[in-house]
Order: sequence, then structure tokens, then C-alpha cells
Amino acid sequence: MKDPLRKNDFQASWLLGAGIFLSLLLVWFAEVQYRQALPVAEENLRGLSLSLSAAVEALVAKDPTLYSLRNFATRDLAYFALLDRNGNILFHSNSNLIGSRVADQRYTPVFSATETAALRTTLGTGEEIYESNVPVHTNGQVLALRLALHTYRSDAVIRRARANVLVVFSLLAIAWVMGVLLYRFSRRAEVHRQEMSRRERFAQLGEMGAALAHEIRNPLSGIKGYAQLLLEDPHCPGGGTPAALIVEESLRLERLVNDLLSYVRTRPLPPTPVQVADVLRCCLDMVARDAENQSVRISAELTDDLLAMGARDELEQVFLNLLRNALQAMPEGGSLQVRLQRGRGTVVVELRDTGHGIPVEDWTRIFTPFMTTRARGTGLGLAISRKIIEEWGGSIRIADSSPRGTTLEVTLPLSRKS
Repeated sequence: MKDPLRKNDFQASWLLGAGIFLSLLLVWFAEVQYRQALPVAEENLRGLSLSLSAAVEALVAKDPTLYSLRNFATRDLAYFALLDRNGNILFHSNSNLIGSRVADQRYTPVFSATETAALRTTLGTGEEIYESNVPVHTNGQVLALRLALHTYRSDAVIRRARANVLVVFSLLAIAWVMGVLLYRFSRRAEVHRQEMSRRERFAQLGEMGAALAHEIRNPLSGIKGYAQLLLEDPHCPGGGTPAALIVEESLRLERLVNDLLSYVRTRPLPPTPVQVADVLRCCLDMVARDAENQSVRISAELTDDLLAMGARDELEQVFLNLLRNALQAMPEGGSLQVRLQRGRGTVVVELRDTGHGIPVEDWTRIFTPFMTTRARGTGLGLAISRKIIEEWGGSIRIADSSPRGTTLEVTLPLSRKS
């Protein structure tokens, strides 16, 4: 059965890829529209300039005195002027400038190549205009017609394209924000649903486990008691070996029942401030003899006065499980480092061994029930530890693992009294 969260992550990855593709497509389309708007505006101004220059040239041909040009005006025309080769203004829509001389040389290409020269420039008022210098033929001579056109109407296509780009980017930003929020809400809802389903399963397992424990423990106690009697009987055939095996297996089955009941327990103990360093020292003392027998050297860096929220008995159970697992990973000896330090609002316990390591694909699976690599293990130790830690709002994870060893990290919420 597939994990719903993993399935949701796959769907989210697919949707993310589709969203990025569509976003890039829309951005490309908006950019193309904007880039196309620039030459369209320039072409509109150029066409308008040619139309006006043709009209002016027709008026000049009919009236060489240029008097008729005084009434020539359009709403797109800022001003216009006729210049000779020396830059003298023969006519200007502002009559006060007639007879003066222009200071720039932008009109000179008209006389050298008889071609149009156009550019955008800014007036003293701050308005941007489109200026074109066009040759005008009259009475056997060539004059330069300078047309200054307002760009507002022609640039409307640029403004619309710019507005479209802004709208596209705004809609994309809103869509991405909404998508991220919806993804977070859906993932949170899925996590909540799985948590409720897990708690419901635990409740059912707890009821079933309690019934099984009652039904199994009574005959199990009888079997163990009779086996112990046989073990103490000097006349027991086989030197008591079968009876010893019965006792050993009964104790193992009893531990399995206790572990199963501990795992399916649905009501956690009320959390209280716990001195983590004291708990670790107590657990290290419990495993010291086993470590010595296995030639495992234990070193500890414990920060005192760190209080975590939890229950001392359950915390001892967790650390004993982790320490014994670390020792079992080093049957030929090694070293085990235990470090306790303060995190950001948390208490962090780090256990680093020099065992055989854990494959990456098993980093998560080892915390699932009945997952074990030992022939006679129950596979509930790490599952119980994770359940206890998470009930207190903490976490337990494999921080690193390689053939040279494994680093396991436990975080617990820091008590306000620390």
C-alpha cells in the first residue's frame, strides 16, 4: 500500500513542474508582446511623420512664402520647423523662433544623404517627443523639415503591453502564493488525517492488546512457573536444559507482550520537567557492564541543568533502547559517544557509534513496528522510542550513517524552567 504523503508529494512534484512550465510560457508570451509593442509604436510614429511631412511639402510647393503653414496643426504635432543648410529657421510653428538658428546638428543628414533622421528626445518641459528631420524640396532647393510629435497616443500600445506584463506577473504571483498555501493546507490536512487514523488504529490495537495480554499472561505465567519448578528439580531429565529453554522462551514472549502493550498504549503519561543529564547517566550505568564485556568504550559530554518535558520512566526506556541498539551494532568492540546539548528551544541528545551502519533506504523503516535485523529481536524498541518521543512533541532520526558508524539524534522540547 502506497504512502498517501508520498503519493501527494509525487502529485505535487508533477503539478510544480506543470506550473513552472505554464508560468514560463506566460512570461515568454508577455515578453514577446511587449517587445513587439516597441517597434509597432515606432512604426506608427514614423508613418505619422511621413504623412505630416508630405502634407507640409505639398503646402510649401503651393505657397513658397510659407504663409499657409501658420494654420497647419494637428493634435499629434508638438511643433515643426523648416531649416536651411546652415541651420537657420525659415519657419517655426512658434513665430518667435523664426530667423534664429538651431544649435544641434541633427538635421545635417538630410542634406548629406537626403534621408530621414529620427530619434526620441526630451523637451525642456520634460515631455518625451519623437523628432524626425525630413528633406523637403521647393524651388530647386532642399530644406530640412523638423517635426516634433507627441508620443502619448502612439505609445498607448506600449503602455497596454506593459500593463499586460504587470497583470501576468501579478496573476502568476497570486497563483503561486495560493498554490503554496493550498499545498500546505492539503498536506497538513493529510498529516492530520493520517494521525487520526493512526490513533484510531492504536486505540483498536490497545483494546485488542489488553485482551490478548490478559489471555496470554495467565497461561504464560503457569508455563514459566512449572518450567522453573522442573529446572529446580534435581531429577529433571536432560539436566534441566529443556526446562531452562522453556523459561527463556517464556520470558522472551512476556517481553514481547509488554513491548506490544507499551507500543499500543494510547494515553501518554503527563509530561513533567525531567533532568536529561541524570537520566542519561543512569542509563549509561545500566549498560556499562555490557559495554565493558563487548570492549566498547563509552564517552559522554553532558550539559547539566537542561530540563526537557516528558516522563522520566519512559525517557529511561527510550535511552536504554537506543544505547543497547548501539552496543548490538558493535559486537566486536568500538566506541560510543553520547552528547547532550541545548538547541533552539530544544534539548538535543546525540548518540554516535562505530558500528556497521544502516543503509539509507532503512533510515525511516527501522522506526516502524516489527522491523528488525536481529534473529531474536521483536522490532518494537525503536518504534516504541519514536512513539514516546513524538508524544512529547520531540523527534528522533538518523542524522548520519555509513560503514564507519551511525549518528542518531533525539530532540525534546525544552522546559521553560531551563
